[in-house]
Amino acid sequence: MKLEGNLQTQLTQKLALSPEMLQSLEILQLPLIELNERIEKELLENPALEIDEKKIKKKSKDERIENLEKISSHDDDLLQKDYFLDSSSANINSNISSESTEKSLKQQFIEGAIAVKYTLYDHLLWQLRSLKLNEKQRDIGETIISLIDDDGFFKYELNEVFPEEDLQVAKGVLEAIQLFDPPGVGSKGVREALLFQLESIPENKINRYAYAIVRDYFDLMAERKDTAIMKNLGIKPEELKEAFEFLSNFNPYPGRTFDSDQTKYVIPDAYVYKREGEIIVEINNDIIPPLTVSKYMEKIATELKENKKKENKNKEDKKYIIEKVNMAKKFIFTIQHRNESLFRLVLAISQKQKEFFEKGPKYLKPLTMKDIANEIGFSESTISRLASSKYIQTEWGLHEIKYFFSNAISKDGKSTSSSESVKQIIKEIIESEKDNKITDQKIVELLKSRGINIARRTVAKYRKSLDILSSHHRK
Repeated sequence: MKLEGNLQTQLTQKLALSPEMLQSLEILQLPLIELNERIEKELLENPALEIDEKKIKKKSKDERIENLEKISSHDDDLLQKDYFLDSSSANINSNISSESTEKSLKQQFIEGAIAVKYTLYDHLLWQLRSLKLNEKQRDIGETIISLIDDDGFFKYELNEVFPEEDLQVAKGVLEAIQLFDPPGVGSKGVREALLFQLESIPENKINRYAYAIVRDYFDLMAERKDTAIMKNLGIKPEELKEAFEFLSNFNPYPGRTFDSDQTKYVIPDAYVYKREGEIIVEINNDIIPPLTVSKYMEKIATELKENKKKENKNKEDKKYIIEKVNMAKKFIFTIQHRNESLFRLVLAISQKQKEFFEKGPKYLKPLTMKDIANEIGFSESTISRLASSKYIQTEWGLHEIKYFFSNAISKDGKSTSSSESVKQIIKEIIESEKDNKITDQKIVELLKSRGINIARRTVAKYRKSLDILSSHHRK
């Protein structure tokens, strides 16, 4: 056998991200609580990064002055107040002045916006909307997701749900959903979910006996017939134990990571509220400490740069100081960039969804990430990162930013209603019925009379997402 060596030139394209870019992308998608944790970690690791105590003291002083002004104003009101008025009257105005509306609203938001439920349905629907699908594929995808149970399984045959002409499309959409997070979602049961997870890892890292047990002897494993498994595979008890330990690393019920009864505590990343007829947008910076670069280390770094031509001792120590100062500056800039970008995003949403913020959920319009990306000059991927796991507190409740990106529903032949607004209309229709027994078909007819044309199965899907039982089960 003759071995030969040769030299070849090959042209390839490769995307390389600098550490600064990676840090920027990481911080861009962090919600407020995780951002605060990230800042605390950076403060511990970088001695050149400090909390700006002057800004904290100034903020505290400004708040004390503001409170004194309010107390003084309140005392003036007390002198003029008639204590013989009936304070139990519903027509009596509160002592909150129009000037303090912003603060009082913000306080109400904080008190009323501590928890939200994020379900498996929400998680899958968000991933579906990130795919480039046509209207038919999206509708089929939403139907499939609505039929996935709390364990994460889709136990139906496609021909039981969709007409024959849609089966091929439905099969493709289901296969796409089965690639979603969490791994194994959309499978028919435990065996298929485990097989998917096993086949998703590199072959050289799979315990071959564990894979064979799930693939060929799953029923024996479920019945704990260990002797029969060892006999069929020709393995020893310790090898069987090792296989079971390997399988314990996987989740047989992928949907259970999203407990529908679990409460997730969140802090709003932004506030949007009305004041004197205007929509106000405010980024929540209350729990984020103001940052600055250590004056002492910055001074040393500057002196070192100016004297770099001279021979210096402790070169490594000086290089360390310059590096840490530069890292601190870049970190502060990244935080500022994240907040400015988030403000631009929320401001654009407040303008596009102005009717929602003024009148409520029924007036939510169809909106895509592409629309917002074009509006503020960001890419869709940047919008996606900014929207990830972040919440806006409004006068209509606490909503994830993703809530404001909604699909279009046909209305009088035009796509003018969003799926979220149609859900609210369906909810109102059901709640307005005296006997609460209105059927999905009747809802379809009522929506049609309002110029909204959707199928009965879509009504059923929306009703389920609202946690409203069918007419047969409602009292």
